[in-house]
Amino acid sequence: MFSQNPDDCVRKLGENELIERIRAWLGPVAPPAPYGMGDDCAVLPAVTTSRQQIITTDSLTFGQHFDASAHAHDAGAKLMNRNISDIAAMGGTPGPALLNLLFGPDLSLLWLEQFIAGIRQCCEKFGVTVVGGDISQLPPGQFTASVTLTGLTDSPPALRSTAEIGDTIYVTGTLGGSILHKHLHFEPRIKEGQWLAAHEACTAMMDLTDGLGKDLAALLPEGSSAAINLQNLPLSHDARECARKDSHSPQMHAFCDGEDYELLFTVARGTQSEIFEKQWQTRFPELKVSCIGRIVNAHPAGRYIDIESSEALPWQSGFEHFKQT
Repeated sequence: MFSQNPDDCVRKLGENELIERIRAWLGPVAPPAPYGMGDDCAVLPAVTTSRQQIITTDSLTFGQHFDASAHAHDAGAKLMNRNISDIAAMGGTPGPALLNLLFGPDLSLLWLEQFIAGIRQCCEKFGVTVVGGDISQLPPGQFTASVTLTGLTDSPPALRSTAEIGDTIYVTGTLGGSILHKHLHFEPRIKEGQWLAAHEACTAMMDLTDGLGKDLAALLPEGSSAAINLQNLPLSHDARECARKDSHSPQMHAFCDGEDYELLFTVARGTQSEIFEKQWQTRFPELKVSCIGRIVNAHPAGRYIDIESSEALPWQSGFEHFKQT
């Protein structure tokens, strides 16, 4: 990723030439000015009154979100997919993006080209254009990138704050052990998020980035707890693999590990789960959806309780930034 050979590093190029290189590496996903790079701002398409615009931003730092074992292409894809997953969680369609890069002068040009290739591949897949951004210098050996991504929704955006007591709790896919593979190779749930946001039974939604144990709290209304059916937690193969390597259970990994990038959502009480789940299976036959519990009145045992024993779960949190250092 970093090189001691000046001819291999970004330092041999000036900022303008480097921007031109990045524009070329992005290819068709980098439109010309005024709709892309080249002016003070990019001109975006007008938004009609029937659609809502949403915007998000997320970053990727060497040493925090990936390490030297990750391929540059996978790191670039992860940066863009993290942002697309946020758009999916509100039921949106991703639109134009801004890309900001901060790195030391010893960053390998080849590594950067491969990083941009990962971004480009995701942009082509989801119809995203990179319309601008910024480049800034850091001390040698450092790298951070961030994307600001816009999106549009055809229906009211799905929110985190609209679940109610009595709603059931669902999650897509499988959970846990993402550090082994999934944190670099995941699929943003765009179509699924759009379907859920338009479904009358879906009351709230978010994507799982910091682990179920932390993220679920954001969906719970005041004065409530989550009664979790541990038997229904969708355990990934990697959650079981992690459990084999340490003293923790697969359920702990599914509940507490971060970067699953699945959709966590609630379904209104009174909804017939069999009908809802059949609709899901018809629309998305290749993606599992699991009912993992229910929102109940605040329980004295804790925020998360076992639905069978009514005892507090041994895990009450997921990944928390700044508490891990």
